[in-house]
Order: sequence, then C-alpha cells, then structure tokens
Amino acid sequence: MTYDLKVQHEALIEIQEAYEWYEKKRVGLGDELIEELEDCYQKISLNPQHYSFADNRKEFRRIKVARFPYIIIYEVEEDRVIIISVRNTWMKSRY
Repeated sequence: MTYDLKVQHEALIEIQEAYEWYEKKRVGLGDELIEELEDCYQKISLNPQHYSFADNRKEFRRIKVARFPYIIIYEVEEDRVIIISVRNTWMKSRY
C-alpha cells in the first residue's frame, strides 16, 4: 500500500528557503536537495511506520535527508502522510 503524501504550507516555505540558500552556494545544489527530499517522500509513502518517532508522545515521525543536514517531520493519519516540517538539524529544534 502506498500512502498519499501532503506537504503542509509551512514545510513548503522551509523547503523553498533551503532551496534558495543552497542555490546561492552553488547553482544546482538546491535541485540536489529537492531530489533527496523526493527520495525521502517515496520511502515515507511506501512505509511510514518504519521510521523513528520525533517526539515523546509518539505523534510525529522523522526521516533524515541524505547528504543534507535536514530531517523531515511527519505524521501518519490513516492512509495519508502529512509532512509537518523540513527542519535544518543545525538550527534549534521547535519540537
């Protein structure tokens, strides 16, 4: 079973900011970040329960993005995965 995936508006803003930051560092690097995010999305949609919990209440899960210092925070609701945040691990956590 493949889960539907929805990216919340706040996460889209975080992705856009990260993309722009990496593109300023090197043209094409932002695209590489997007490719890594899409790889994570595919993994999550195939098996969202596989990844560890991001909080003590066991409400949110996380997956580390390869090559970049980011984690994707998401929750599973029935047959849907909701991306809550794409967070830079070098920044102070909000969770």
